[in-house]
Amino acid sequence: MKRPAPLSIGDKVAIIAPSSPLPDENIDRAIDSIRFIGLEPVVFPSCTSIHGYFAGKDDVRAKDLNDAFADRSIKGIFCLRGGYGSTRILNKIDFDLIKANPKIFVGYSDITSLHTAITQRCGFMTFHAPMPNTRYRNFDEYTLNYFKSNLFSDKPLGEVFNPEGEEIKTIVSGVCEGQITGGNLCLIHNTLSSPYEINTKGKILLIEEIAEMPYRLDRVFNALALAGKFEDCAGIILGTFTDCEAPEAGNPLEALSVVSGGSLTLLEIFDEVIAPFNKPTIFNLRIGHVYPQLSLPLGAFARLDATNGRLVLLDNFVEHKGA
Repeated sequence: MKRPAPLSIGDKVAIIAPSSPLPDENIDRAIDSIRFIGLEPVVFPSCTSIHGYFAGKDDVRAKDLNDAFADRSIKGIFCLRGGYGSTRILNKIDFDLIKANPKIFVGYSDITSLHTAITQRCGFMTFHAPMPNTRYRNFDEYTLNYFKSNLFSDKPLGEVFNPEGEEIKTIVSGVCEGQITGGNLCLIHNTLSSPYEINTKGKILLIEEIAEMPYRLDRVFNALALAGKFEDCAGIILGTFTDCEAPEAGNPLEALSVVSGGSLTLLEIFDEVIAPFNKPTIFNLRIGHVYPQLSLPLGAFARLDATNGRLVLLDNFVEHKGA
């Protein structure tokens, strides 16, 4: 798995919108974000296009992605936001072109389908990291340091840590090594049985989600289990799962959360659906829809020590396997 060349101060980078649109003031915020970290933004047409709940029609969004990788003056690509729409353009992407032009590629949430497709088909790392519409200049030190360490350096991160006061919890003890793959739970699920289905064989599967009812999480985790994704993987990293608890009694959302008179907790779902596969598993890595937020290179090789709640990013398979 290749690591794209790191960014340098002054580099031109593309801002594209492969999923949902944003109002103009948020685009201005994204431009400011890119300039704040010392880069020169190039705003592609999808950022100012709207087609219902998409940032332009499928051809527009796919063309921006292809064009950004093809343009030799562009050194990195930042997805404006998530939302919905990335899976609609997968069949329109020129993966041969992208493979020949590896670049820093940044995003998360709905961008998960693009991360998986690019890492698996093109053989280089992409970056699960905050998107520029969230205003980088307002980041806390933890989020900004991990963000810049990923993009402006080609060195492995070594051990990564949660913000102070946030415990990484053990679901299943054990130690494993493998490439990190994954991202948002719903996007991993949405590409099952397609040519872009995630391959977890021997890999460490990263899963994060936000604002889903426990029974819906249970349903999707079970789908991954039936598809063999937990059986195949070497280990599992579960994010924080922000706002994924069942609502309290009397909350108007309670009726939507109840399938048959009650709910399981997140930990009960993990224990019943994931733990039986006996793969080293941790919970509450602060990644994805949460701040402070950790950035990680997808496709990177790592050692997961679930017993002690440790994740270490390594150089490569040869130097570190079994070390």
